[in-house]
Amino acid sequence: MPESTPGPLDGIRVLDLATPLAEATGRVFADLGAEVIKVEPPGGCAARRTPPFEDGREDDPEGSLFWRAWGLGKASVVLDLEATADRESFLDLVRGADVLVESDTPGVMEARGLGFEALRRENPSLLYVSVTPFGQTGPEATSPATDLTLASAGGLVNLQGDKDRPPVPIGHPEASHHGAVQGAADAMLALLSRNKDGRGQHLDVSTHAAMVWTLLFAEAFPVLLGENQPASGENRAQPQELLPGVVIPDKAACKDGFLVMTLVLGEVGAKSFGGMMRWAAECGGLDDDLAGHDWAVMFELLGQGKLTPPDMARGFEQFVAFLKTRTKGEVQQRALENKWLIGPAWTAADLQADRQLAARDYWREVAGTTHPGPFARLSETPVQYRRPAPTLGQDQALVSSARRSPALPAQPSAPRAQLFEGLKVADFSWVGALPLVSKDLANLGATVVRIESEKHVDPVRMIPPWTDGIPNISTGYVMANFNQSKLGLALDLGTPEGRAVALELVDWADVVTESFTPGSAAKLGLDYETLRKRKPDLVMISSCMRGQTGPEAAYTAFGLQGAGLAGFVAVTGWPDRVPSGPWGAYTDFIAPRYSLCALAAALLHREKTGQGQYIDFSQVEAAIHFLEPMVLDYTVNGRIADRAGHDSQRACPNGVFATEGVERYVAISVEGPEQWAALRSALPELTGFDDPELEPLAGRLTRKAELDAELARVCAGKEPFALAEGLRRAGVPAYIVARGTDLLEDPQLLDRGFFVELDHPRIGRVRFDGAVTRFSATPARPTWAGPTIGQHTFEVLQDVLGYDEARIAELAEAGALT
Repeated sequence: MPESTPGPLDGIRVLDLATPLAEATGRVFADLGAEVIKVEPPGGCAARRTPPFEDGREDDPEGSLFWRAWGLGKASVVLDLEATADRESFLDLVRGADVLVESDTPGVMEARGLGFEALRRENPSLLYVSVTPFGQTGPEATSPATDLTLASAGGLVNLQGDKDRPPVPIGHPEASHHGAVQGAADAMLALLSRNKDGRGQHLDVSTHAAMVWTLLFAEAFPVLLGENQPASGENRAQPQELLPGVVIPDKAACKDGFLVMTLVLGEVGAKSFGGMMRWAAECGGLDDDLAGHDWAVMFELLGQGKLTPPDMARGFEQFVAFLKTRTKGEVQQRALENKWLIGPAWTAADLQADRQLAARDYWREVAGTTHPGPFARLSETPVQYRRPAPTLGQDQALVSSARRSPALPAQPSAPRAQLFEGLKVADFSWVGALPLVSKDLANLGATVVRIESEKHVDPVRMIPPWTDGIPNISTGYVMANFNQSKLGLALDLGTPEGRAVALELVDWADVVTESFTPGSAAKLGLDYETLRKRKPDLVMISSCMRGQTGPEAAYTAFGLQGAGLAGFVAVTGWPDRVPSGPWGAYTDFIAPRYSLCALAAALLHREKTGQGQYIDFSQVEAAIHFLEPMVLDYTVNGRIADRAGHDSQRACPNGVFATEGVERYVAISVEGPEQWAALRSALPELTGFDDPELEPLAGRLTRKAELDAELARVCAGKEPFALAEGLRRAGVPAYIVARGTDLLEDPQLLDRGFFVELDHPRIGRVRFDGAVTRFSATPARPTWAGPTIGQHTFEVLQDVLGYDEARIAELAEAGALT
C-alpha cells in the first residue's frame, strides 16, 4: 500500500500534541506528505479512548475508530513532559520541527514552560499552532467545551431541527473539525511566509469563530435589518413559508430512505422544480387540475390568477407524497439527467455503494480498514495514505535519532507586511465554497481579481438579506461577506474579447480558481491543459460538487444536496422523523478549509520545485472526512448510524434544554467525571443521581432518559445566559444556543475582534465576519467588502494588465466588459 511519490509537504516535520479537538490538523498534514509525530503521554493520547470503537476492542488503545481515522499517517512517540529526561528529548524534537500543533486549555502549555515564547527560543522558525474552543484570549478562553456546546455557541444549532422540538446538532460530532482543518490550512499558509523570511509565529485558532462561518447569513440579518433571519430565534416555531400557508419542503421520505431538494432558487431552481413536477404529473402523482400547469413559472401563474396559494400548497404536498413511491437511486438518476436540484440522503452504507465515488476510485484500504479517500486530487503530488494509525510508541526511535534542522531557506528575505503580499490570483469561482478560499488569500495580502458578468450573475447575489430588505444584485450581504478584499472585474467570457482578457489575466496570475460545471472551462479555453501551456508553473484549482471526472461529474447541486450525498442529512434530526439535516449549504463551509489546504500545499511544492499543478476538488469527497469515524463504524463494524437527536457516544447528559424566554435554549454536555461532579454541584436541584456508578460515562448512559427529563425540569424557567455562564464557571460545558443577534453581542467574539467593519459602495460601512485564526506576525487585514460587479474594472485593466484607455474603450465597445 505505501507509495514512494513524495507529497507536497515532503520534508516538513510536525509535532502533534493535540487533544481530540484538533486531531484533524495533523491528519491533514500527514495526508499531504509531512512527517507528523504524535507526542503521547504514558498511557496514550485521549483520541485512543474516543468512540466509536471496533466491536470487542473498547478497552484496547488501538481499538478506537476515532483514532484510526485521525491518527492515519502519523508516527507515535511516548514522552512524559513532566519528567526531566523526556522533556529534554521533547525540546530536541522541537529544535528540528517546522510546526507544532496543540489544543490544551490556554495557559496549560505556558505553565509547563512549553508555550510559544518558550519554544521560539529553542526554535525561532517554529510555527506554533493552538487550536482551542474559544481562542487564547477573551472571557471564555479557558471555558470547557464539547462539540455540542461549540456548535451552539457558533449559532449553527439554533438553525437546525424540527419546529416543534428543541434544536439539534449534526448527528455525529464534527464541529471541532472546522477549527482543526482551518488551523492546518493556515499553518500551511504560514509556512509559505516562514520559508521566505525564516520567522516562526503563533497561530491562535478559535473553533467558536470557525463555526460562525458555517451560518451563511444568520448574523447578516441583524447587521442589515436589525432582526434575526425569518423562522429562527424567537420566531423559530414559525414555518418557513414561501407564501402564507405555503411551506417549502427541502427534505422528504422516499421508497428506501430520504431525499434533499431545493425547490425554489432563482432561474435554475425554477426550471428544476418545473421538471420535477412534470415527472410527478406524468406518473399520475398530481391531481388533474395541477398536472396541467407549468410549475417553472408558478409565480407568473399566481399573478395571473391561474394558480392560488392553496393550489401551490397542495402541489407541494402531492409532490412529496409522490416521492414516497420512488427510490433514492431513481431520483438521483433523474436529477443527473435533467439537472434537477434534488438528491439522496446517503447513509454510511450508501456511501460505499455510490457509483461516482467508485468510478473515481475514492475508497482506500489501509491495513484492512476501508477509509474515505483523498480530500483533493493534486495532479503532481497526490494525497497518499502511507501508513495506518500507529500503535502506542511505535516510532520511539525517532526520539533518539539524529537531530534534524527545520526546512528553511539558505538566505531568508526581509519580513513582509502581509503573508501573501505579491501573490496574484485570477478568481473565476462563484457561489459559496471556492470564493471563501480566494477571500482568505485576499485578506492575507494577495491581489485577487474576481471575474464576473452581469450576463451570468452569481446566485449568491440573490441570497438575502439586502440593504433595506429589497432584492438587488449590488446590495446583498452574503456576496459582500464572501468576497472581502477582492478586486471586481466585469468580463463577459462569452465574447472572444472577454476570453482574450481572461487569458492575459492567467498570464499575470500565480493561481487560478474556478468552480464552473465540469467541462465548461474547457469550452472557454480556460481548462488547465490549455493554460499550463501558457504558464507551466500555474497552480489551478477546480471545485465542484462531485469532482471533474466520473459519471456524475456534471451533477447539478448546491451545498444542501452535498450534505445529503456526504452523509450529514441522514444522521441529523430525530430517529422517529424525516431527517432535518444540517443548516443550509453545509458542505460549502467544509470545502473551503480543505481546498485551502490543497492550494497552500501546491504553492509550497511550487516554491520548492518550480512545478505548477492542478487540483481537482470535490466538495462531497472532502466533506465525508468530517464523518470518517462514523464511516469506519460501518466499514469495520457494519453499523449504520441513524439520526441521533441529542444522543452522543461521548457525553451524557448531552442535550439542548428549554429555558426562560421565547424559544430560548441552553446546550449542556458532560463528558468526564469531573464535569459530572461540577454539574451536580452547580445544579443542586438535580436530585436522585448520587450513585457512584454514574461517574463513568457508561453508567450515565444507562439512565440517559431519566437524566434528560430531570435536567429539562431544572432548566425550565431559568434565565438562559445566567444559567449557561454559571455552568461554565463551575466547569461544565454549556452555552446559550446562540441566535444571530446574540453573536453580534457575544463577549468572546467581541473581545477577539472577530467582526470587522468594512466599506461597501452600496451597503455602507457595516460589520462582516473576520478571521478564524490570529497570526501573530502576519495577521489578516481585510480592506473592503466584496465588490459590486465590475467595481474595479478600470483599475484592473489599467493597473494590473497595463491597458491604455484606447484598449479599454475597444473592449467596452465590443461588449466584453459587462
